[in-house]
Amino acid sequence: MKTILENNTDFNVKLEPSDWRFSAAIVGLLEYFEYIDTLETSYKVEDEYILYNSELITKENYLKFVEKKYGENLHHKYVELNLEHYNQDNNENDNTYIIKSINEKLSGNTIMKKIFKKIKFDGTNRDEILSLVNKHREELILETFRNKSDMYKNYCNTNQLFNENQKYCRLVGYYIDAPKKGKSTGFGFNMSSFVGQDIQEFDFIPFAFINDRESLFINDNYEINRLTSAKQVFQEKIKADIENLELENKYRGIKYSLFKGIIESSDFIEYDVEVIVKDRDKDYFETLYIRKQSIDILKKINERKIDYNSLCFSYKINDNYYIDIYKKVMECILNNTLLDDVIDLLLKEKKNYYTVYQLININDLIRGEKIMDDKIRKIIHACANEVRNKIPENKLESYRQKLTSSIIFKDYDRVCQILLQLSGYSDVYFSFADELFMDFEKNKDIAYTFINALGKSNKFNENTNEQNK
Repeated sequence: MKTILENNTDFNVKLEPSDWRFSAAIVGLLEYFEYIDTLETSYKVEDEYILYNSELITKENYLKFVEKKYGENLHHKYVELNLEHYNQDNNENDNTYIIKSINEKLSGNTIMKKIFKKIKFDGTNRDEILSLVNKHREELILETFRNKSDMYKNYCNTNQLFNENQKYCRLVGYYIDAPKKGKSTGFGFNMSSFVGQDIQEFDFIPFAFINDRESLFINDNYEINRLTSAKQVFQEKIKADIENLELENKYRGIKYSLFKGIIESSDFIEYDVEVIVKDRDKDYFETLYIRKQSIDILKKINERKIDYNSLCFSYKINDNYYIDIYKKVMECILNNTLLDDVIDLLLKEKKNYYTVYQLININDLIRGEKIMDDKIRKIIHACANEVRNKIPENKLESYRQKLTSSIIFKDYDRVCQILLQLSGYSDVYFSFADELFMDFEKNKDIAYTFINALGKSNKFNENTNEQNK
């Protein structure tokens, strides 16, 4: 909520984090103020609000901050920095690459084409290009920032930048085209019943998000300092992840870093928190609400040394449809729903034993009670090993397929019948099966563990036993 202070001699605006939009605006504003007012004389941070002088918010200062924040991601800045370091005495191949990359940026968007027209860098016209950059700097910053898909355009209506407070919110998904849709937004087609909210400070919301294909803002609004520190901590974790991940694994994305941070850091997020997600391909914001119960489950993943990195892959359904297993698992944890559908999916193939084992362990955490202790796990794997050693491979695979099909179709009576048949055929007593006969739904993970153990070598089962200790 924004309040104009009439009688305050030091500051004239008070901004409170009344919802995520105001929280994000505060985070963006504080970054802006830290850049343009290093002496901290024009703003003040309290636990529940910030105070500042609105006169400090100018178009000139805003664009300077944009250039500072985004640097080489702005086409003209990339050109400028590379021209300043260009040296004709450099290696010929290096110079060829630099010239090519500079020329690509000179025609990189509409405003660059307009300013530089048919000008191409040839190694000798450096000063001419730098002069044009300096002459049109504000225009270059403004148009690039406003229209670039990972900058202002991703969050706000591009025509609303620098506009004063208005009736309709400038954020995408919130903005209303009044001439076309005005009447339909109000109850009973009465526009007087419509309540909208917009402030000029919403132009600072893009700076609060941590950018990727999916951008995130952590609305940790317990107090103002938590809002800013949550972003700083998260940015550091993302940087560390990028440095540690191999190139082929960088596709994991920003949500991977978020959940990894919760799993591995006890002090990162400790209570219910709202996370705002902005996918570049969607024209609206999404809310990811992480409850304390889900946070506790994520932290226990690390405590039990569950290999959640093994879940980072996409499962192919057909040529046009893939399921992101990691994303699916995290959705189940956030919604407190079991992973049975994911386990069923992976049990169909004979190559996912290790992953299924990790999923069963996470299922145990989601249930909130330990269905299988180490003793039961050892019994299950011992029974599976004995069966494998006593019956032919083709019979073993047949029984495993029957068990898999029955449990996928939730024919639990059939699963129990097949277990009895397999026990009789192999002459192995399944002591663990008593729990299934009494309450299959509650003890379903026991069945999953046995089916999974039937398909892999003794070495795998011994290793998983050791890992669970």
